[in-house]
Amino acid sequence: MSNSITATPSWPDDSALLAALADWMGQRRWYPLKGGASPGPSRLAGRWELADGVRDLLVAVPRREGDEVLIHVPLVLEPADALAQFTVADEAEGNEGFVMPGPDGRPVALVDGAHHPRFWRAWAGSALEAGTVLTDTGARAIAQRANRLRVTTGEQSNTSVIMPAPVDAPAAAAADATTGDLIVKLFRVLAPGRNPDVEVSVALARDGWDRVRTPVAWTTLTWTEPGTGTERTADAAVACTFIPRADDGFELFCALAADDDADGPQRTRATALARDLGTTTAQMHAHLAAALGADAPPAPGELAQELRERADWAMAEVPLLEARLPGLRDRVEAVLTDLSRLDRLDLATRVHGDYHLGQVLHAVEEDRWYVLDFEGEPLRPLADRRRPDQPLRDVAGMLRSFDYAAEVGHAANPDWLPAVRDAFLAGYWATAPASPSASGPRPEPRDSTLLGALELDKALYEAVYEARNRPDWISIPLHGIEVILTI
Repeated sequence: MSNSITATPSWPDDSALLAALADWMGQRRWYPLKGGASPGPSRLAGRWELADGVRDLLVAVPRREGDEVLIHVPLVLEPADALAQFTVADEAEGNEGFVMPGPDGRPVALVDGAHHPRFWRAWAGSALEAGTVLTDTGARAIAQRANRLRVTTGEQSNTSVIMPAPVDAPAAAAADATTGDLIVKLFRVLAPGRNPDVEVSVALARDGWDRVRTPVAWTTLTWTEPGTGTERTADAAVACTFIPRADDGFELFCALAADDDADGPQRTRATALARDLGTTTAQMHAHLAAALGADAPPAPGELAQELRERADWAMAEVPLLEARLPGLRDRVEAVLTDLSRLDRLDLATRVHGDYHLGQVLHAVEEDRWYVLDFEGEPLRPLADRRRPDQPLRDVAGMLRSFDYAAEVGHAANPDWLPAVRDAFLAGYWATAPASPSASGPRPEPRDSTLLGALELDKALYEAVYEARNRPDWISIPLHGIEVILTI
């Protein structure tokens, strides 16, 4: 009797792989082109062999607008019957990968790299080789603990993987034992240029700010554009320290709103947390300016025109805005006219760009805030998200987020929202640097005018986002716009 031997699987050819990938990617939560087929076939913009049977792919998918979206898909080749071992409980079916015919007609499994230890060991090795690490220890820890990886199951535009520290530290390898829990974010949609989430986090950590998850390793992909021969580079993934016992900022404030007791301990805790968050926000802005510099600001009229164009875009995208808010266009114009009449703006610096309660964690044991995800607003082009801006844009975003927490948490008392907003602003202004020409402490009247315009801009952006993604929530920005325009 002869022994049966399982043949080593071989990679499918590129055309067959792209066809299978198109179907698989279209069903993933992180795929950006929902609601319709691509107008043409995809192509491989780049392919990198990280190890035997481990590839990093960059797939260019054409859009109806005439350009392409670059999708990052790492894959690990396995026998077909191995796919089931990479499934994750409570995760969407099929996220772990797919089975397709190999070049000899027999089925093979293409495992999503985020789910596979071999990919992460190869990824850590590539970061070490490229020198894209703060220290070697973090990257070596990822390679050593790859078999313990845990893919997160929350809905998001990227894929996050937790690399827990060993329980039995004495038996672990040196880097594994001395490095705490880590989380790796695999970026799915890439654009040429530095990803702000990597660039800003690394800069803040190097500047010594300890309220950001410390990035320990990151990788980039470099490819050549067809036709022009132009070389492009983008960040592909980043590993950071993980905060295991922490409350999501939005969930925390929703609960505090629901359980508010007006003059009792719940209200006291809510305002104390809001004030500390304001302090943390001002610290973030100071470190951003120190680490990444400051630029001359635009003229007030120039910023007003930018916000006017964004307001026109929002009202064109969401006709419900003008239908529900009579005279909206004229009322928006009045706010922007006041902005354009200011004598000057603050220096422009890098900002968070998409600052809200879902982007902060409150560490339980340390009783402190951490700021996450510096990617910026997902609907804005990458170049815009990296551009220096007014720090008060982040303040406006957080104020709008408190409004969401009050609505979603069904705030028990109508004065809860003003109380937490005021506490947040008090913490921010007490810590923010004074304006060079200010005659007294901040805020100045100029600050209030600018902040009101930026908060209005954020609420209009929210209306577009909710109309596209969560139409049941559109009443929140609609109400917010109304309140902003009546203050």
